[in-house]
Amino acid sequence: MPKHNGHRNKNLVVIQLSGGNDYLNTLVPYQDGLYYDFRPSMGLKGDDVIPIDDKCAFNSNMGPFKTLFDQDKMAVMMGIGYPEPNRSHFRSMDIWHTAEPFTSSSEGW
Repeated sequence: MPKHNGHRNKNLVVIQLSGGNDYLNTLVPYQDGLYYDFRPSMGLKGDDVIPIDDKCAFNSNMGPFKTLFDQDKMAVMMGIGYPEPNRSHFRSMDIWHTAEPFTSSSEGW
């Protein structure tokens, strides 16, 4: 392990929820009426959400993330994307993993 000079190292940990994650039921816009209008039977509310501010809540299954969030050890970044999405899950994952939206490569992991 590298020694440090008393400064805490900062790390970026990206949590990728693959497999058809329903992002609107992961970070829930629990105060947005349109969310419930379009999801009358599957919109989460009440004990199913853990509010993190006056607009957004974690799914109740994400309780440990709320603890990290409250300790300023975790942040939520919404609206992440890239220009000109092509709607292909496979190509989107390639772009996300390589940060290269315009060329494809057969090299790498």
